[in-house]
Amino acid sequence: MSFLERLLKIDRKIIFIVMAVLVLFPLLKPLGLGVSSGPRAKAVFDAVDAIPPGKTLLISVDFDPASMPELYPMLVALMRHAFARDVKVLLCGLWITGAGLADKAVTEIPPEYGKKYGEDVVYLGWKAGVDAVILGMGENIKNVFPVDYYGHPLDSLPMMNEVTRLRDIPFMVAISAGTPGFSDWLLYAQSRYGMRVGAGVTAVSAADAYPYLQSGQLTGLLAGMKGAAEYEVLVQRRGYSNVYMPAVAAMDSQSLAHIVIMVLVVIGNLAFFATRRKRR
Repeated sequence: MSFLERLLKIDRKIIFIVMAVLVLFPLLKPLGLGVSSGPRAKAVFDAVDAIPPGKTLLISVDFDPASMPELYPMLVALMRHAFARDVKVLLCGLWITGAGLADKAVTEIPPEYGKKYGEDVVYLGWKAGVDAVILGMGENIKNVFPVDYYGHPLDSLPMMNEVTRLRDIPFMVAISAGTPGFSDWLLYAQSRYGMRVGAGVTAVSAADAYPYLQSGQLTGLLAGMKGAAEYEVLVQRRGYSNVYMPAVAAMDSQSLAHIVIMVLVVIGNLAFFATRRKRR
């Protein structure tokens, strides 16, 4: 049996094992294969970077556990970027299924930078009524959320003494997996209160966001896992964080898997046509 014929008869188990190793290795040790910052992610980064220390970044957590692999790294990277610059973070959500994910981030990220709940970060939670919630926050946040997600009266949280309405917030990012999401923040918060809005979306819904980006309504866009990886790279490149980058690791894993598949397809076709010619 020739070498080419052996290639056509490689045991599937060997291919599966090779694929598993190449997919798992980058998840344990990210390689940073070809992840660089694009202009859309850079625009979001620059907008957060321009917020003066002591001011507030609003993040709307509008996604569910199904889209967590793509969108949760964006939330974490944005919070790390803000805290590293002494920017306060206010979180809320238009999806009830995202409430637990925001709680997880509020519990895990602020301690990395020595930030305290109530002084540097507040999580308002979720409330029904999309347009009423956003328009109400534009007039007085405390009227919409008298207490935060944990039941603390907003009047008892020092950070909320300086943030009473949307006009007190220089920039916001809506991390959205669908509707309601960034388009509602554009419709009500930007059009009525002039709020600058950036968005983080899943890869499949990025096409829906591009028209808003091109029209200038969206300041910037993080699109899917790649957008999250680009933001993580920007945050680490500026020295704001040096921890594990889950989106970069996932992109490495995905890239290696694609390379292996392409190589196997090429080898398989070359071996097939070469052996067929030999048989003739």
